Amino acid sequence: MNPGFAHIKSMEINKLTLNFFDKEKERKFRSYYFQNSHIATRISFILVALLYSIFGYLDYYMAGENMILFWKIRYFVVVPVLLTTFFLSFLKSFSKYWQELMFLSYLVASFAIILMIVKLPNDFVYSNGMLLIFFAGYVFIKLRFFLATIAGWLSVITYNILAFKLGNAELSTIIANDFFFVAANLIGMFAGYNAEVFDRRNFFLYLQIAQKNKDIEFINKNLEKTVERRTKLLNMRNEDLHNEIARRIEIEGELIKAKEKAEESDKLKSAFLTNMSHEIRTPMNGIIGFAELLRDAENEEEMNEFIDIIIKNGQHLLDLINDIIDLSKIEAGVLQIFKTEINLNELTKEIYDMFANNNNVIDKELRFTYENGLPDDDCRIITDRVRLKQILINLINNAIKYTEKGSVEFGYTYDNGILHFYISDTGIGIAEEHQEHLFERFMQVTLNNTPKKEGTGLGLAITKTYLKMMGGNIKVRSTLNVGSTFSFTLPVERISIKQRQEEQSYGV
Repeated sequence: MNPGFAHIKSMEINKLTLNFFDKEKERKFRSYYFQNSHIATRISFILVALLYSIFGYLDYYMAGENMILFWKIRYFVVVPVLLTTFFLSFLKSFSKYWQELMFLSYLVASFAIILMIVKLPNDFVYSNGMLLIFFAGYVFIKLRFFLATIAGWLSVITYNILAFKLGNAELSTIIANDFFFVAANLIGMFAGYNAEVFDRRNFFLYLQIAQKNKDIEFINKNLEKTVERRTKLLNMRNEDLHNEIARRIEIEGELIKAKEKAEESDKLKSAFLTNMSHEIRTPMNGIIGFAELLRDAENEEEMNEFIDIIIKNGQHLLDLINDIIDLSKIEAGVLQIFKTEINLNELTKEIYDMFANNNNVIDKELRFTYENGLPDDDCRIITDRVRLKQILINLINNAIKYTEKGSVEFGYTYDNGILHFYISDTGIGIAEEHQEHLFERFMQVTLNNTPKKEGTGLGLAITKTYLKMMGGNIKVRSTLNVGSTFSFTLPVERISIKQRQEEQSYGV
């Protein structure tokens, strides 16, 4: 292969027209060529128009009787065409037809000079003007090689046709002009060919560089994505590791708390067993001892006193056994809630009557009162009557037990499906630091802020468990040596008067 065309083959272009075989690439080149050439095209057209006009001065001296004709050609044909092309170059659509307009302008200018040469065959000034046209067409106005070549050879052919048909030039003059015109065409073709090949090679390199840049950008993006993905993965693993460490620390803390709680539970259970042993032996000893004394009773009054003591100790022992049974049911998870329709005010009256005649209330001269939040004829609800009664008994019993003087009051209010119970006393109160442990099991045994009373320390813990199973909650507000208020909430379903009447009517 000719090494001079090696770069052409690598670009894959037509050796004759210099067009890229790839139509899309050719379209991009023409756009690229226009962007890099249209400024030079404007300048060249305004300069060619100016020079064409100035050469009209030579017509005044050289054209003789043809001066007017030559001026008409210059100023009414050629210069307007050149200026029209110049002004059209400022339109956005100029890029679509700029090569065709330049091709047309080239032919108009060259045909005008040819006409002048034919009219004055022996005046080589106009022949030199034709050479300038060739130079401008191949190099100056940025006309592409293929179109410039066509225009150049059309000009040579047109000159020969007009010279033989219309002119009176000698053959030697025509041949001499042809030598110059052909030589100028060949030189122009060589220059135009290499210039366009150079432009196309620059464009080809530009495309290659652009593609390389895209490849590099793509690689960089992929690299960035890879780095981002790996960084994200590393961060996730770091976060997982951090969470795992935090989880293990939390588990370790929970294990420590569980261990401490288990140790505390063991201590409490040990204390509970010791207390149970004492609590069971005390009433049993009382029952056995006074049962033996019955045989030696001196009179009926003394006998009745011994019987009362036996009954009191028996009742205490029964309460103790009931608490232990309830606790065992709770621990085993077999304790169940049975909800039925009840009259709430009847329950509160029943509990009031139970404690109003309590020896502790009478002996201490306590003021014992209660208050209902619903009217007697509209106080029917659905709940577990047995558990609610046991909760109230536990709390009221504690209030009376730890109140030496003053009052004990209990009652409730109703608000949108929630019962709000309260039990208030003017007893010895509970220190603030002990209140948070108050509802834990066996606390009556371990807290030393109050005088020791009969009991297992299970009542409040059992009460809280009942309320939790029934959907309620309990809290305490207490001041040492002032008194305490235990309050609890309990969600219930209320049976309205209208609903009860409808049910009764349906039953009838």
